[in-house]
Amino acid sequence: MPIDVSYLASSHVNTPDPRRLDPPRGQKIVLQWAVPPELLEKKPQIVFHMIYKNHTEKTVVYPIESRLGYEVYSLLDKDYDETGGLLTYKADIITSDHQIYREWKHQLWVNLITLEENSENK
Repeated sequence: MPIDVSYLASSHVNTPDPRRLDPPRGQKIVLQWAVPPELLEKKPQIVFHMIYKNHTEKTVVYPIESRLGYEVYSLLDKDYDETGGLLTYKADIITSDHQIYREWKHQLWVNLITLEENSENK
């Protein structure tokens, strides 16, 4: 979900809002789940892997403590500018014994291949 001046409620109802002069910019992703009650005994968590447009990576872990729920990951302002935004992402629901219960991948997800620069080859 892109975040810009149109994200502000004041933009839709045309009310005064000082945030319209310097609106937030970036992206948000909502991670929503519904798991069976027996899975909660295994202390599941969502492991959210992201690759940004500047080819850096980040992983955020959200514990799942109820059958239904959601988390919102926000990439805003300075962090958004530095990374260029999200390129792709995947989310795994993993149990405490490291078993993957469910996996969801963005259609462009690939594991990022990084190469070490060797100072001798310059």
